[in-house]
Amino acid sequence: MKGMILLASVLCGMGFITLCGYLLLQRSPELVGKMMSKLQASGRRTLNLSEFQAQHAVAFASGHAFLVALCGAIGWLISGNLIGGVVAAVVLYLLPARWFAWQRKKRRQQIESELPDALLFIASALRAGSALSVAIQVLVRDQVGPLGQEFGLVLKEQRLGVSFDDAIQKMSQRLGIPDFVLVVVALRVSKEVGGNLSEPLQVLAETLRRKAILEGRIKALTAQGRIQGLVMTLFPLLLMGVLYLMQPTMSLLFTTTIGWVVLTVIAIMLMLGYAMIRKIVAIDI
Repeated sequence: MKGMILLASVLCGMGFITLCGYLLLQRSPELVGKMMSKLQASGRRTLNLSEFQAQHAVAFASGHAFLVALCGAIGWLISGNLIGGVVAAVVLYLLPARWFAWQRKKRRQQIESELPDALLFIASALRAGSALSVAIQVLVRDQVGPLGQEFGLVLKEQRLGVSFDDAIQKMSQRLGIPDFVLVVVALRVSKEVGGNLSEPLQVLAETLRRKAILEGRIKALTAQGRIQGLVMTLFPLLLMGVLYLMQPTMSLLFTTTIGWVVLTVIAIMLMLGYAMIRKIVAIDI
């Protein structure tokens, strides 16, 4: 009961502080502008966003800060320890950045897998006599994945008056894929100099396809190392949990200063070991 009362008090206090801050900001436009720019920079830094992708960074940064404080307060009330609240706040602070990084990596891998087929499609359309803009329009119409969305954005920018070179260069910056730089160079050179664009696009598509096959083989050969790194990292934690249930004296790790120091050293060593294993098995081609 006391915990619920304390939680309600914390929520009321946070709401009161938020209301007072809102009323204060309404009376100071310059302060609002400075705080908004800082929140936008914080949102981009937390999510690793570019200027193009940061439209909602201000709302995310403010909401994220509120949720981090709330989660820290709830963790403190549930665990009855300030360290538990700090751990909960840190986890919630790092979780969105990791989730967005995972989503970005997943989207990038999907674009890389769709790129060879898209290049072959454009090369076939050019060989059939279609113009480059028409080939891209047909690709956008038939392509359902994220690569079609990116090319669709290129077409929309062209309708707004952006040149093809600038639009395709912005697309390359958004994607951040080194292989797509070759595609940009081929498209820009063909548009400026002329010539048969279908042949270099077809050769580039075959090269990217062979590279994808090689990367798949490397990933299959290094899968055992990645699993070993994960098992070696999680096994000490599992063993610690079993010993904590079997031996009551293991509770000293969580209640004494020496125990917290030992847990900190264990966490640092496990993270360093996992990072080293991931670095060893990460083969870039």
